[in-house]
Amino acid sequence: MRKNKLRLLTYIVIVITVALIGYVAILYWRGGVSNYEPPKQIYATSRERVQSDLQNLSKAVEAYFVINMEYPRKLELLQPAFLDHVSNDPLSGKAYLYTLYDTGGASRYRISVPDPELYNAKELYIENGKLVQR
Repeated sequence: MRKNKLRLLTYIVIVITVALIGYVAILYWRGGVSNYEPPKQIYATSRERVQSDLQNLSKAVEAYFVINMEYPRKLELLQPAFLDHVSNDPLSGKAYLYTLYDTGGASRYRISVPDPELYNAKELYIENGKLVQR
């Protein structure tokens, strides 16, 4: 009697093990590289996306400056060497505003959103690498 219970328990363990191996094998075959889709970057808010865009544009402008010893006259000059594409403001759909000016012999730049009121701000820009939100 005791031998029968032990044998039954052994069969149950074997059946569970085979089922588990089969399940893992099915997941493996379905989950190949061709079925992999990388996660999309999701921004919690449009404001976070704007901040990220402004910082990326600023880094590209600084990289352009290091190579050319001058700031670009327009953001489109950053393509394709420094950026794949120059993105637009997500809420208005308009291009970011880029201003280049001299102050006391030193060049400065400012990249700002076309309409900061869409982000409940009076000003939202990045100037020489420093993000300003008011």
